[in-house]
Amino acid sequence: MYFSNKNPFKKFSDNQVLLSIIAFTLPALLFAGYFLSKKGNVLTVDLGQQYVDLLAYYQQNLLKHPLKLIYSFSSGLGGSMLGTDSYYLLSPFNLLLLLFPQTLLPQAILLVISTKVGAIGLSAFWAWRKKFALSDEYLLAASSAFALSGFVIANNLNLMWLDSLILLPWLVYAIDQLLAGKKSHLLIITFLTWLTNFYTGYMTLLFGFLYFLCQLAIIQEKRKSKFFAYLKASAIGSFLCGIVLWPTFIELLAGKTNADVKWTLNFQFPPYQLLAKLVNGAYSFHEMSDGMPNIFIGTSFTLLAILFCLSREFSKREKLANGFLLAFLLLSLSFTPLVLIWHLGQFPVWYPGRFSFVVSFYAINLALEAMDRQKKFNIKQKILAAVWSAIICLYLGFNPNKFNFVTKNGQIAAILFNLASLLFICFIYGYSRFGQHFFLALVAFDLALNLFFSLNAISYQENQNYSKFAKNVNAATNYLAKKDSSFYRTEKAFSRSDDDPFTGSYNGITTFNSISNHKTSNLLANLGYVHNSNSYANQGGTLFTDAFLGVKYYLEPNYSDDQVTAKARMPYDNLNHRADLDLYYPSQQLSQLSILQNQNALPLIFASQSTSSKITFVQNDPVANQEALWTGLGLNGRLFSQVNLPQVQLNNVTVNKSNTLIFSKKKDNKEASVTFTFKPSDQNSYYLQLPDAFNFDNASLMVNDIYYDFENRDDQIRLVNIAAKNQKTTIKVTFTLEKDSLDLTGLVFWRFDNQVFEQGIQQLQSPKLRLTQSGLTIKSQKFTTSKKLFVSTIPYSKNWLVFDHGRLVKTRLFAGAFLSFNLAKGSHQLTLLYLPTSLLVGLAISLLTLTFLLICKKLKNSVWSS
Repeated sequence: MYFSNKNPFKKFSDNQVLLSIIAFTLPALLFAGYFLSKKGNVLTVDLGQQYVDLLAYYQQNLLKHPLKLIYSFSSGLGGSMLGTDSYYLLSPFNLLLLLFPQTLLPQAILLVISTKVGAIGLSAFWAWRKKFALSDEYLLAASSAFALSGFVIANNLNLMWLDSLILLPWLVYAIDQLLAGKKSHLLIITFLTWLTNFYTGYMTLLFGFLYFLCQLAIIQEKRKSKFFAYLKASAIGSFLCGIVLWPTFIELLAGKTNADVKWTLNFQFPPYQLLAKLVNGAYSFHEMSDGMPNIFIGTSFTLLAILFCLSREFSKREKLANGFLLAFLLLSLSFTPLVLIWHLGQFPVWYPGRFSFVVSFYAINLALEAMDRQKKFNIKQKILAAVWSAIICLYLGFNPNKFNFVTKNGQIAAILFNLASLLFICFIYGYSRFGQHFFLALVAFDLALNLFFSLNAISYQENQNYSKFAKNVNAATNYLAKKDSSFYRTEKAFSRSDDDPFTGSYNGITTFNSISNHKTSNLLANLGYVHNSNSYANQGGTLFTDAFLGVKYYLEPNYSDDQVTAKARMPYDNLNHRADLDLYYPSQQLSQLSILQNQNALPLIFASQSTSSKITFVQNDPVANQEALWTGLGLNGRLFSQVNLPQVQLNNVTVNKSNTLIFSKKKDNKEASVTFTFKPSDQNSYYLQLPDAFNFDNASLMVNDIYYDFENRDDQIRLVNIAAKNQKTTIKVTFTLEKDSLDLTGLVFWRFDNQVFEQGIQQLQSPKLRLTQSGLTIKSQKFTTSKKLFVSTIPYSKNWLVFDHGRLVKTRLFAGAFLSFNLAKGSHQLTLLYLPTSLLVGLAISLLTLTFLLICKKLKNSVWSS
């Protein structure tokens, strides 16, 4: 007996408020419920090491100091925030963060992500409800499948990408309306898609264009006029967002480039391996960093999506156009040129297949098309569904250990859900009035199990660790702000992340940002700071680099307060042990942090003893480059002198005959170590130069009783401070082998001449400028000087305007990275103004576009009224 698909529960269907609540809460509660069962710990990987800090900065400054969202000295040594804003911070959902204190920021972020997941479900539900005449249960299942798709589960931590998923259903609906000759909101959807996140917005709009071409190929009439209507709406919507797009484009052009990209005609992986990503819980930490795209949409929708090709309700033209687009999207997941096109010409670093959400959406959309046009499926479609299920089960059965991310539980679940989905397709859909309820329950259970298996495969940080860090560091920086109102930098002898300055509200050195200034990054790399392609950390600094970069205060752990309980104690992660911090003046002791003052710190603008602004650095030689910088500032003497290699003591190791700095273990089951011992003959600082091949995974480093456990990033020579004020004290530097061999070729011990350093710094202190910063301006007091080159450690930008007593001063580049300028002999007072020209140009583009729209609307209204 045949039953209609028409929903028998008309009252339920007519209650639009209730439907909206369910469409939102079903995916949102499934998602949030998982994390609430894990104590709300949501911070992991980039969310815990980057985004939380940027969101803290947004939370602290949006209402109180909005100009800091244009330019910030918390971003590395200083930089524009416009590109960062448009990539990370412009989502309107972030306004929810303002309702929470900073100590509850992780919980606020969980709320934001859960709200976005719910909004994806709500958005998809109503867009599809306007398009398809299906029972609401089917649409709720579809919207939940999109909101909890493999992309969302794998990338929920990249919360700034999720807004595009909210807008995608309405973009497609707007295109459908335009093609149908009806009123379309394509212009405003295009504007919002660019505004909320330009990166995934590009992917969304690229898919929209492909979808438009696909549907244009199907229709028979007015193709030309509809094509130009689409281009007009898309172009105007894009120009309307010029205030965001233009500054972002300028910053990407200046800093985010990769010359190593090769457009080769190969595959990232065999496309058939994507079958494994259709299994529940096909996810792991490796998949997050270097795996395959996530395309899970629930077993039922996967089967339904392929049935359109055997449907008698689709014309050949429809099957060819839709089939071609689906094949193109699937090919884009692995074919290198297409991968690059979807990712703006760059290979994604972590999080592969970042556009896979459009594949998931399109597959679900095709599944709904097939269901909407057919009251029940024909025998060929049922056979196809059965064959597809068999292929997946057999593929997994014959490759049980090929994919580390596929678990036994995931395989069993995949088989069971394939059987249940076949049951629905073959015997329930079109035959039972309760089929829609069965389907909704089946999909919800499938999604929930995938969510649980997937997220269980990765680990999360404790929310309280971030909260304790934020509370204590902000207490220290707030104290400093009250004590010292001048303009300076602060750093720490420990780190939670490279974006700590954003959370801690201080001007620092470190940064981790996908949109960064490569000139600044290159300079710090040359000076020996630990770095990779989009980050650099306060590891590798010396007394000279601290002074040069204006690091006036240091925060270090205070272990002496016995009244701090173990529960309240903040974790001191990534300790940057530096013996020469003992040379800094103890300024203040807080309950968990000590504040040290560097009395040799230069102001961020000072007078060079040289007239030249050009300095030549060599690659991967921090000692030579610091000497070059020292000389380039017009200072005499050498900072570093090499110390003879100290005596060595071997424990369970043998020395290579041809190279005495290559060591091998004798017995595998015993500890093996190499110890260098020396006694400094003076109170100077001593640095250990680690070779660029050294990796802390291969050997641990201990100096006397202190472990040095620095991060491994790009290969580079690094300097480690091991002694200061330690005359006649025995210093033992011990390497303990973690692998079978250890290559220390290039290991050097350096003596740093403190007296030469202090004498040179005194020369740079005259005249000593006292700088203050307010918004986008920096001012100095009145001072006199002879004709000199003034150097700053403010990253160079043409947007920085320098005025002396109100007169514009010509600026130039110093050391390939910093702002500098010449001043004549006499009295001076400096004002530096950061003028965000790209923002102003973008604003002009947006305003002109808006004016054009208003004029067109007025002309249209006047024509109709006449």
